[in-house]
Amino acid sequence: MKKIYFFVFFLGVVVICFAADFETTYENARRLMNENKNAEALVNLKQAEVIAPENKRMHIYIDIAICYRRLKNYDRAIEYYLKASKFSPKMADIWYNIGLANYYKGNLKEAIANYNKAIELNSDYTEAYNALAMTYRDLGLVDIAIKTINKSLAIDKNYAGAYNILGNCYEDKGWHLKAIEMYKKAISLKPDYVSAFYNLGIVYDEIGQYNKAIDSYEQALKFNNKDADIYFNLGVTYMKVKQFNKAQDIFKETIKLNDSNKKAFENLIEALKESGQIKEADEWEQIKKDKFDR
Repeated sequence: MKKIYFFVFFLGVVVICFAADFETTYENARRLMNENKNAEALVNLKQAEVIAPENKRMHIYIDIAICYRRLKNYDRAIEYYLKASKFSPKMADIWYNIGLANYYKGNLKEAIANYNKAIELNSDYTEAYNALAMTYRDLGLVDIAIKTINKSLAIDKNYAGAYNILGNCYEDKGWHLKAIEMYKKAISLKPDYVSAFYNLGIVYDEIGQYNKAIDSYEQALKFNNKDADIYFNLGVTYMKVKQFNKAQDIFKETIKLNDSNKKAFENLIEALKESGQIKEADEWEQIKKDKFDR
């Protein structure tokens, strides 16, 4: 009997040790995910996967999938979301996220099927309606996208993201004033909505209201000063109103953030020449040639 008791005691110690190792490893992985250190988090998650108790596996699979998606390895992300779905096939979030991975892969029809499955499981899933609308829009099915986004707004009339997408759809149809109205509505609901400010700037630029476009881009940069596209558009608009000194500063910021944007170099050189700074323009011309004309 003593041997049996000892064996049972030994097994209990092993189980406790494994449980402690799992919790420590998983906590480290979650911390790294929160710090956006996804490759490092993935190492810890894979270790946790090996020793995870059955009731924790779904969560591990979902976190592994999230890391793979953030690292743009969409095939592996889908693989792990599908593993998670075996534990909870009626969890709408899993199918929504599989849809996102397929969307980023360019598999738009598969993404539509995934989003519809998420909506089937949760008819109030506004994010899924929005993602579905964006996918329809990418396929050129703007009218269907509008109908879809209106379903989202019927569920939550204060969802800023839906108004932003609706604004995009209206802009696609050339309905500039209605697009402006939607972007402003989105901003009223979410005052730091960078995408809505950026989109608003694009519409104002297209209808020739350049000062309003500049203001919209500058508002966007208040909340995100690391987006090269915003800087680039702002620089182009400054060129249109002949504020060449401001334009050159903005294009320099664009290049700092994205030095593969050849058009930013070209616009910078043009702005320098228009400002009479021929020597500096020639220097940037040489930098551009060295970079792009090899």
